[in-house]
Amino acid sequence: MPDNAAPARQPDLANLPHEEQDSGATGASQPSVTGRLPVPWTTARAYALALTLFALAGGPHLAGALVAFLQLSGAEVPGAAPRLEEIGRLVGLAGAAAWLLGLILTRPRPHGTRWPLRKVTVLVGSLAVIVADEAGEFTADRTSTQISGHLTELVVWLWLCVEVTARCGITLQRLDLSRPVRLFRKRTKAERAQRALGDLVFFAHAAAICAAVFLMGVLARLPGPLLKGDQATAAGVPDLGPHLAHALWSATVEEVLATAVVVAVLTAARRPLWEVLLVTALMRALPHLYLGLWPTVAVLPLGITAGWLYHRYRRVIPLVLAHATYNVVNILFGMPPLLGVCVIMLAGAGWSWLETRTVPPRGRSRPASRG
Repeated sequence: MPDNAAPARQPDLANLPHEEQDSGATGASQPSVTGRLPVPWTTARAYALALTLFALAGGPHLAGALVAFLQLSGAEVPGAAPRLEEIGRLVGLAGAAAWLLGLILTRPRPHGTRWPLRKVTVLVGSLAVIVADEAGEFTADRTSTQISGHLTELVVWLWLCVEVTARCGITLQRLDLSRPVRLFRKRTKAERAQRALGDLVFFAHAAAICAAVFLMGVLARLPGPLLKGDQATAAGVPDLGPHLAHALWSATVEEVLATAVVVAVLTAARRPLWEVLLVTALMRALPHLYLGLWPTVAVLPLGITAGWLYHRYRRVIPLVLAHATYNVVNILFGMPPLLGVCVIMLAGAGWSWLETRTVPPRGRSRPASRG
C-alpha cells in the first residue's frame, strides 16, 4: 500500500441517516478549523501522533502495570518503581501542556485577530490547579487530594486531542446541540434515527464492558499471574473520592485518546481496519497488565469492539459515558450479575439499531415516476 497523501477512507455511510452522512467520519478531506487545508496523513505521521499521545498519557501507567505484572510473576522489583510512575505522569502531563501551548501559539490567525490570551490563560490556570493539588495546597495536612488535579488533567488531555487532530482536518465528533426550548418537541423519524445512533453506541459499549468483565472472571480460573487483592488498592486509589476521579479519568482518556484519536488518524492514513482495531486493542489492554495475564487478554475484545463502534458511527461521547457509567456504578454499588446486565444492554442496542433503520438511506430512494 503506497504511503502517500491519500484522502481518508470514509466508513460505509450508505446505511446511516441523512444527518450522519453530512457530518461525515474523520473530516480529513474538509478544511480544518484553522482555515488551512488539512495536512496530508501518512502512515509514519499517523503512528507518530498516536504513539506520542499514548506515551505521554499512558506511558507511565503502562510502566507501572509492567512493574506490577513482574511482581505478580515473582520477580524482584525496586521499591522506588511506584514513585517513578508518579513522576512519569507529571512529566507526561508537562509535555502535553507544552505541546498544547505550541499548537495554540502557532495556530494561524486572520489579520487583526488578537493574541490568544484567553486560551493561554485557561491552560495556565489548569496547570496551576494541578500543581497546587500535587503540592498539597488544598488540604490541611499538605497531601494531594488526588481529585482536583486528576480531574483538571482531563482539560489538558481532551483539549490536546481535539487541537492536534483539528490542526490536520479531523473532527473527532460533530455535536448537534438543540436549543432548550426544542428539547421536548415532537421529533421526526429522521431526528429520532439520528439520536438513536448515540444510544446504540452507548448500549453496545456498555454490553461489551460487562462481557469483558465476565470474561475476566472466567479466564481467572486459568493458571498464570493474577491480581489477588482489590483493583483500587492495586491502582493506588483506595479511597472513594480518588477512586471515582481515577475512574472518570481512565474512562475519558481510554475512549478519546486510545480509541477515537487512534482510529481517526490511522483511518485517515488509509490503514486497514484490522490493523486499526489491533492497535486500539493493544493500547487499551496493555495498561491493565497489573490485573494479571488473563484479565489483560480479556480486555482485548473490548478494545476491538470500542474501536469498531467508533470507526462505524463516529460517536466518542457515548463511549465515554458508557465507560464512566460502568466505573461509577461498580465503585458505588458493586456490579450485579453481569449476564443479566449484558442482556439488557444488548436489548437497548438492538432497539436503538431498529430506530436507525426508520429512515431510507440516501441514494436508495425510489425514483420519481414519470407522468
